[in-house]
Amino acid sequence: MKGFSSLYYIFKTFMKNHILKFSLSVFFLSVGALFYALEVYMIKFIFDDLLSPSSVHSGKSSFGKILKNYFGDFFERFDKESLFILIPAALVLIFFLKGIFNFFGKYFLDAVGLLAITDLRDSLYQKILRQGQDFFSLYPTGTLISRLLNDVERMKTAVSEKLTEISTALFSLIALLISAFYQDYKLTFLSLITIPLVVYPVSQFSRKLRRVSKKSQEEIATLADLMKETLSGVAIVQMFRMEEKESDRYKEANRKLFKVNMKATRVMALTTPLMELIGGIAVAGILFYGHFKIGRGEITLGAFSAFLATLYAMYVPIKKLSQANNIVQQAVAAAERSVELLEYKTSVVEKEDAKVLPPFSEKIAFENVSFSYGRGGKVLDCINLEIPVGKKIALVGPSGAGKSTLVSLIPRLFDVTEGTLKIDGFDVRDVTLKSLRSQIGVVTQDTVLFNLTAWENICYGNENVPEDKIMDAAKRAMAHDFIMALPKGYDTMLGEGGLSLSGGQRQRIAIARAILNNPPILILDEATSSLDAESEFAVSEAIKELMKGRTTIVIAHRLATVVNADLIVVIEEGKIVETGKHIELLSKSGLYSQLCEKEFRLALDGAVLKK
Repeated sequence: MKGFSSLYYIFKTFMKNHILKFSLSVFFLSVGALFYALEVYMIKFIFDDLLSPSSVHSGKSSFGKILKNYFGDFFERFDKESLFILIPAALVLIFFLKGIFNFFGKYFLDAVGLLAITDLRDSLYQKILRQGQDFFSLYPTGTLISRLLNDVERMKTAVSEKLTEISTALFSLIALLISAFYQDYKLTFLSLITIPLVVYPVSQFSRKLRRVSKKSQEEIATLADLMKETLSGVAIVQMFRMEEKESDRYKEANRKLFKVNMKATRVMALTTPLMELIGGIAVAGILFYGHFKIGRGEITLGAFSAFLATLYAMYVPIKKLSQANNIVQQAVAAAERSVELLEYKTSVVEKEDAKVLPPFSEKIAFENVSFSYGRGGKVLDCINLEIPVGKKIALVGPSGAGKSTLVSLIPRLFDVTEGTLKIDGFDVRDVTLKSLRSQIGVVTQDTVLFNLTAWENICYGNENVPEDKIMDAAKRAMAHDFIMALPKGYDTMLGEGGLSLSGGQRQRIAIARAILNNPPILILDEATSSLDAESEFAVSEAIKELMKGRTTIVIAHRLATVVNADLIVVIEEGKIVETGKHIELLSKSGLYSQLCEKEFRLALDGAVLKK
């Protein structure tokens, strides 16, 4: 979806829930615009009635005639003194009413715009959270943050702030046009001759600005990616003395953004001078034509002054519309990028008639399962594997063999490309995501903690859990003691990514979370790899206790941890090449035996170095 259709789509989709407020804003702003046109038209009475008092004594007061027409004999006598009270009083009343209506119009329209943008940001975030893992390989974190914040903020400026300005200017322009035609339709038509001179250059500027704005937003996203990448790995940057190099990378990206923004600035700076030049041409023509009409007595000085003031007043909303157009073009570019995310097809979709998966009781079955990322080669190829309930299965193999991808298919972080993955005979694509994922606990090698308290991190996904259960889970994961030593105990904020904790402490918080979740299926990606020897022993014992009666799938990086597995599955280049128990696989002298030999040599070398 391109161009204004993107912005219209967002406008229509997210404003339809606020149609009452929008209708009220249109009413108030349109009435306010009528008072603005009336305010300008009052110049006629100032010139003809106040500055030409002879008209009053001759009984030809135009303002007096209007009052008599609307209020009858209430105003029987008009003299200079009464008009000097009535006309200023009328002006004050017009200003007051215009202000009241414009206030409510702006208030309701701003509210509608802010509500729409808030709904849009919520929808974008929900859409992102529901995407499959393949989505995040296409859209880096920095890019997504830029779209949620920067792009939406640009639309907020257009939809909320500028929408009020555009609406006010548009209604004012319409009211002034009606007033101008009422005063002198010939002069009005003459003043409109210059409109074609405006349309073409403005349309060209709009296209140019839209392209430049889209490029600017892309450069901001690139900058956000760079910042996120560098700051998340700042320790590595410092250790390798790359501060200056990374600063240069940032400066280069920032300079590109500056150049793109300067192109946008040039386009926007040209708009106002062009509008002023064309407006000046129109006023010159009107003045030239008008002085003949005044000389022939076809129009009074007051009437011509009022028309000229009306024409000049039109310039204000026209100028605002041209300036707002610059902001709108930037918003259009942002809207295209937002609609792209909103319309992105989610790879993992829950069926409308999805069933609730019953509690796990039999087996997990991979039947001819293959998987590939997009158009790339197969990461998994024809996997056939059964994992009975209550068994401990270990996945081993070289780095990049497909072990993590295999276990990611079980909770449907990805969907299989070919074949079927079943749990107790149910295809995982036929059950609800909630019922599926609630039965699976995961502890990964890369611990994920949030900037929440220790309480909240442990019970993440399990609200309203009794305190004693949370503490019990922490104790079983050997986390209780160090949590109690924190400044506020369990109420201590752990910081972004849990950086206030050591690596081993973060891992134990994650293990406590898995213990609390109490799932029948447990996935461990070398869950004890970040622990010291003392903690590793204690936590390993706790995990052994947790695994009793549960189905556990372990991704093994150290083969010593899977010696007692019920089944070891050896994966190489996305295929299962060996299965069996430890002793059985060693006797085959295959890949598993080779991996064990390498690990033994590394351990031996390490022992020699310690001596």
